[in-house]
Amino acid sequence: MRYALITLLLLSACATFPALEGTISDAAREAPYPDLTPLPALPAASGDPEAALQTRVDALQARAARIRQTDIATLQ
Repeated sequence: MRYALITLLLLSACATFPALEGTISDAAREAPYPDLTPLPALPAASGDPEAALQTRVDALQARAARIRQTDIATLQ
């Protein structure tokens, strides 16, 4: 099994790649760079950070409880 991965990697090194020269048109080559715009500001954190953390803890505990109830045998 180890040799299969190595063989695949070695065979992929022998692949031929398509020529990229001439694939970009002259119009695209001479086009101006796009204008960069700033990212929108993130919403400010509001409320009590401890309450937000507790809400996240509760959500993670609920998710863990759902995962514990999952029958693993049915997933295989």
